Amino acid sequence: MSRMRAPHVLCVLALAGCGSAEKQEPAPSAGAPIPGGGLSIQEAIDSDLDGPLTVRGYLIERDGELRFCEAILETYPPQCGEPSLRVEGQSPGPSEQRVSLLGEVEDEKIRLVETASG
Repeated sequence: MSRMRAPHVLCVLALAGCGSAEKQEPAPSAGAPIPGGGLSIQEAIDSDLDGPLTVRGYLIERDGELRFCEAILETYPPQCGEPSLRVEGQSPGPSEQRVSLLGEVEDEKIRLVETASG
């Protein structure tokens, strides 16, 4: 092997070892906040994807109903900024911190789904 090719071969071998082992994280339980991002509420409403989506927003109770909101309005008590979705299923409850939830979005609601652990 010539001196010119040796560095290239070492680079290829070093890169080949990267990413071969994937870290397996347990799946979230129904309604549990998921760390990280996800789609905005508007993106989830506009999405044509089938199945559960990870969506980020704020959980606000409004008129006895739990809403998943794009933003929190600066009022007292806090109110839901639109767009928003009605939450169906087991949820962690109201939170003024941004959370991401896994659920099926349809007809102005997010139905939280059960996922397998492991």
